[in-house]
Amino acid sequence: MNTRELAQKLGSVEVIYSDKNARSNSSIQPFDYLLVLDFEATCWNNLDSKKKQSEIIEFPVVLYDVKNNEIVAEFQQYVIPTEHPKLSDFCIQLTGIQQNQVDNGVPLPTCLLEFMRWINEQMKLYNMDFPGGKGDGTKTCAFVTWSDWDLGVCLKKECNRKRIHCHKMFRKWIDVRALYKLHFKRPLTGLSGALLDLGLQFEGKEHCGLHDARNTARLVGKMIEKGVILRLTKN
Repeated sequence: MNTRELAQKLGSVEVIYSDKNARSNSSIQPFDYLLVLDFEATCWNNLDSKKKQSEIIEFPVVLYDVKNNEIVAEFQQYVIPTEHPKLSDFCIQLTGIQQNQVDNGVPLPTCLLEFMRWINEQMKLYNMDFPGGKGDGTKTCAFVTWSDWDLGVCLKKECNRKRIHCHKMFRKWIDVRALYKLHFKRPLTGLSGALLDLGLQFEGKEHCGLHDARNTARLVGKMIEKGVILRLTKN
């Protein structure tokens, strides 16, 4: 009996079993990078008779490297709500965003221009582009959201109301909530519930857009390990 076998018999060696395929699914993913976003918007209590249409007040995006399972860049900008500039007490309590933060923010058109400048820098830095894009990037990227609300409802409706040009890149995305439901076939209790279901704890403050985006990226990494293929759900 060799030393290793003796040690195992005596219980002095901990045997750790590793899944060699844990990250192998990253090599078959259709996208190399994911732009995970989670807007925060003006909101009111359901019983509030003064409820209005939502306006984006926080625009955060994290760039997630699928192969290396890590966030490599972040964008965050507070946005001035122009239709109803004063935040409700409910909104402040829910999101943690203060009135002075949005007052010192930028209008949505300016935010979109700043984001375009940022994403163009990332495309050059990481040699990536959106499917069907006109760039020279050899790596592919796509937006990821938790539900269709951010791009399918919130940004779309606000840009339509305010006659703001919305780049065509925002018309395609991966709804990770839909893929989660399809793959795991379990009832959902929100992002934090999905994280717990896969053995993760929410890190940071819920309904902080940047923290929500970071945690969605963490969930994406775990879903990849579990065999989920992150394909476009909205095109």
